[in-house]
Amino acid sequence: FGDISGFRAWCAAREPEEIRAILNEYFEEMSKIVFKYEGTIDKYIGDGLMAFYGDPFEQADQALCAVKTAIEMQQKTRELKQRWDAQGRLPIKIRIGINRGEVVVGNMGSERRMDYTVIGSAVNIAQRLEGKAPLEGILISETVYQEVNELINTRFIGDITVKGIEKNLKAYEVLYQTNQ
Repeated sequence: FGDISGFRAWCAAREPEEIRAILNEYFEEMSKIVFKYEGTIDKYIGDGLMAFYGDPFEQADQALCAVKTAIEMQQKTRELKQRWDAQGRLPIKIRIGINRGEVVVGNMGSERRMDYTVIGSAVNIAQRLEGKAPLEGILISETVYQEVNELINTRFIGDITVKGIEKNLKAYEVLYQTNQ
């Protein structure tokens, strides 16, 4: 899950066409990165983006692909911020949360409207991690950490409480270099 920080407040003083243009530009850049790592974009939720890995393409390194995607998304967002700041546009900053676990994937909905999507508690945890992630940061779960800890720099931030989950979760922040 990725989400733009402060987007609702920024939108309050903007025309719908400007909001649409900003979101489309942002989503275009983020989509390129997701597809580069063979991810599937599940949906755009307002200013948020949900992607998953491992279906319809099987991947042995789903967690690593998700983390690499998140790092590049943060780097691209910083590039957009520099350009947009110079133009007086949205001062963009995002948060990202990543989890790995069993989910149900497939077409869900009704005869009139069907979505190819994933559901399950692993999805909910990823969304909650995004909400707890530091500004311009990436927060990963213990399951993701176990798969990437030898390849990606992280730091343990502690056990966190998230809405809808009874027990605390171990959370790790991904440490990455900016392109600047």
